[in-house]
Amino acid sequence: MTIDHIGYYLVPDCWPLRVIGRIAFPIFAFMLAEGFKHTHSRSKYFARLLVTALVAQVLFYVSAQCFGARYYHNVVFTLAFAFVSLICAEQGGFFLIGIPLLVLAAGAFECEYGAYGVLMIVLFYYSDKLFKNNRFLCVMAQAISLVAMMSSVALESGWLVQVYSFFAIIPIALYSGKKGRRLPRLFGYVYYPAHIAVFLLVKAFLVLPS
Repeated sequence: MTIDHIGYYLVPDCWPLRVIGRIAFPIFAFMLAEGFKHTHSRSKYFARLLVTALVAQVLFYVSAQCFGARYYHNVVFTLAFAFVSLICAEQGGFFLIGIPLLVLAAGAFECEYGAYGVLMIVLFYYSDKLFKNNRFLCVMAQAISLVAMMSSVALESGWLVQVYSFFAIIPIALYSGKKGRRLPRLFGYVYYPAHIAVFLLVKAFLVLPS
């Protein structure tokens, strides 16, 4: 993600950085589907997502106003829509109607990766649920979901570099299902808006008149 944002904010002509960055979202999507299963507090998890999304959105607004960047709603909003979709999937029954509504809402709200991002996370969740006793079939289902959704993003946006996101299936397939070492719980939530703020400051410094 950081490599991708270096390319986006500071050296937009360096396409290899954007290529490397394409694996970030599918990994975040997979991690959300996994985290949803294991979190001890759904309400706190969702609250952290929502607060991070709102703080980061201020920086996206600054970027659009100061540097003419395209204004859209950041990827953490996509994760938040997906989180609520997973609650609907878990509840089943009448609640299932909430999934297509949330998928459409993410697209209408112009979230990063939009409807396809939310739907991919839901498909990751169902892949694990349907094939939890067969790791091979689970990974194959996740791979198909990833390729289908990210191909749709590439075709809709016309940005074919997005197909490099297919490589994210490699670290996903290597996931052991066991909890490993991790940084402090809030690190990732703070890091996302913080690193964008740093890049915006550097970008502002670079464009200041001498």
